[in-house]
Amino acid sequence: MVTALDFFAIENPRNETDNRQGRLIPLEPSDLYYMCIKDQFDRHWEHVGRMRPRVRAIYKVLYLQSELQPFLDYKADVAAARNGLVVRSLFHGTTRACRLGEGSHNLVFCELSDCSLCSIIRNSFDVAMCGEKFCLQLTPSNRFGVGIYTTPCSSKADDYVKNLSPDAKWRVSLLSRVVVGKPKKFRHNRTTLTEPPHGFDSVWGVPGADLNYEETVVYDNNAIRPAYLVVYGDADLELDLGPKVPATSIEIIRRIFASAFV
Repeated sequence: MVTALDFFAIENPRNETDNRQGRLIPLEPSDLYYMCIKDQFDRHWEHVGRMRPRVRAIYKVLYLQSELQPFLDYKADVAAARNGLVVRSLFHGTTRACRLGEGSHNLVFCELSDCSLCSIIRNSFDVAMCGEKFCLQLTPSNRFGVGIYTTPCSSKADDYVKNLSPDAKWRVSLLSRVVVGKPKKFRHNRTTLTEPPHGFDSVWGVPGADLNYEETVVYDNNAIRPAYLVVYGDADLELDLGPKVPATSIEIIRRIFASAFV
């Protein structure tokens, strides 16, 4: 049986474009996916009093099909166990030691040991690194234990973005495909967790007690893969969010994140 290629697979013919550089494909502002991802970033910049920055660039992140397959298999297993599937597109902020994403001349992954961004894009997430580099490190500790932290709130992910290069002009966040499956909802910290509670696939932290903004935690490396690199910076002086992206466009994006093959 021939296996269909994932939407983010390097081998997928749709990713054989002239503007592709290595494992990154820059999206044009007129591209449907660019508009939908920008819309998600803008509408979920939720911190009051913090001016929403302007999206400068969006890059699609590619992997070999063999690198994506463990994620796709995990997703299929969760779908079978839950008689359905819940996959979300969620943001993750981390440390960048280089200037990846800042223009066409900065699209090669660096080898700097303290660049979590390039390491994540190159190898995907590693739950074993939680508390060192890769996970959102919360104060006073990781709220839901040792896991990979993501959030729908772009401004919350920005809290964990750190530029180490003095030449960095903008900031970057990752938008990832996250298999949340059946999430366990918590309003209070559960700092000793190393896996989801029995019968659940992830942890969903909701505002109201210990959290001000929503977050989702997964505890398996195969539950998540980076999908897009969002580059942003400087204030967006356009106070309105622009025209609403059509519902049909939102459905297309939902299918990309919810389906193994598009």
